[in-house]
Amino acid sequence: MTPTPILLFGATGRMGRAVRGCLTEFPEVSLRACVARSPDDLGCPKGCAWMTPEDLFAGGRDALPADCVVIDVSLAAGTTRLLDWLERTPRALVSATTGLGDAEEKRIAALAARVPVVRARNLSVGNSVAAAMLRSIPGAARALFEVDLVEHHHGAKRDAPSGTALAWAALLAPGEVRIHSIRSGTVAGIHRAIFAGAGETLEVVHTVSDRAVFARGALRAACFLHGQPPGLYTLEQTLAVP
Repeated sequence: MTPTPILLFGATGRMGRAVRGCLTEFPEVSLRACVARSPDDLGCPKGCAWMTPEDLFAGGRDALPADCVVIDVSLAAGTTRLLDWLERTPRALVSATTGLGDAEEKRIAALAARVPVVRARNLSVGNSVAAAMLRSIPGAARALFEVDLVEHHHGAKRDAPSGTALAWAALLAPGEVRIHSIRSGTVAGIHRAIFAGAGETLEVVHTVSDRAVFARGALRAACFLHGQPPGLYTLEQTLAVP
């Protein structure tokens, strides 16, 4: 089987380092380029090139195969610049950046008409299971509870509420859903849906203690996209492949 060639955009951030740390678990992946302002001490495997964003946008793409899958784990501003490039030079995309505006979300959806795209604010298997649980709660039952979402992330996370909390809230609509954001410590991610009713409380909790959970999801999604026709795919679809 031909390895899936990967371009990692945002390679020196928390998620970028986590993706590189999980590469040995995915022998079917070939990391071809790391894109960041400067390299770090974690390094890249043999055959992988470091590029700055300017290098990539100015012509570094010429060294990349046409079937290269882009994993974007940058910040919102970096995603905006990356989309400028992808609209000129379409490549399959795993988009995991949170805090994007409506305009960027629409651009990602439009790109999916040309190449395969996975857009997921949370790439963990557990979150997919939790989302399915929330989706299955009948509307009539939800109406009997007050709903609060509490999300806790590390102190350096810039967007609040988190993309996952917003996605959970959307699953629980219609109805009022209060979101409470905590930014402290080094927490990778905790999401808690609290349903408080008359004399009873129900909670759905998803806790991530290791950022490698998200990294594995990104690499699994990239392998899934390789060779797929254009379209906007869900994380659940990527899990259908062993």
